[in-house]
Amino acid sequence: MRKAIFAQAMPVTYFEPYNARPASLEQISGPVYAFTYGFCRSMVIDTPEGLAVFDTFDSEFVTALSDELAAQFPGKTVKWVIYSHNHLDHVRGSAGLGPEEVIGHRLVNQFVADWPKAISDFAPVSRTVEGDVTISLGGIEVDFLYMPHSHSATLYGFHVREADVVFAPDMMFVRAMPPFDFPDFYYPGYVRALDRLIALDAAHYVPSHLDAGTRRDLMDFRDMTARFHETVRSELAENDYHAADGAAMRRGLQAAYDKLEPEYGDWHGFNEMFVPKFGRHWGGVYLGY
Repeated sequence: MRKAIFAQAMPVTYFEPYNARPASLEQISGPVYAFTYGFCRSMVIDTPEGLAVFDTFDSEFVTALSDELAAQFPGKTVKWVIYSHNHLDHVRGSAGLGPEEVIGHRLVNQFVADWPKAISDFAPVSRTVEGDVTISLGGIEVDFLYMPHSHSATLYGFHVREADVVFAPDMMFVRAMPPFDFPDFYYPGYVRALDRLIALDAAHYVPSHLDAGTRRDLMDFRDMTARFHETVRSELAENDYHAADGAAMRRGLQAAYDKLEPEYGDWHGFNEMFVPKFGRHWGGVYLGY
């Protein structure tokens, strides 16, 4: 019985609606495209010198991407692969693209090397970056916007100014709760990262997962993130910030659900991810992360 109850905590309705989503390559603006397959989405830039691909996810994604690129850009090869951050779900499969140059934060290779049994098709970073930089990819300038102390130690957002497109990897979920509320996530820095992307006031925003959306969707996600955090914080404050209290945690969870469900109950994953999200913020407020 206990194992059956535990199994129910692993949602089968969160990822599944997207797992069957077919491959699509959509022009966003000018030379900037978004490739979507299943749960994931990468940004592609078509430059006179070759293609630039931002995030690769896994080998199945890369195979589908390669087919779409060959059909849309016959004869063109991938010159650059750019990693938004070191998390393995964004860098797997990259070797399959055979890029001439791989760009990422200076710590990406070090972090990936810590997981030799979990990844084998990784193209190592050959050109490291640190802090904010602007890089010309085949004559198209891309602002690499470093988001320290947010979601990993290596996270970047990207702004293609001439097309006014922002790629917001793991920083934009359209009417959806993030899966398990992000391991490797520092709340204050993450909100600062969202605010920075919103302040760009770009014409187009591209998320790395789930549905496509607009700047308004990013703003709504930011507001939900802050409201969820503040709701949990206020419940913990009712218990004088004593987190190691199971009864108080249960009361807080029920109260937070009642406050948040009316506005966000129809968001994708609200019920599936509510418990892990609540637990993460309860512990996060208590510990200061």
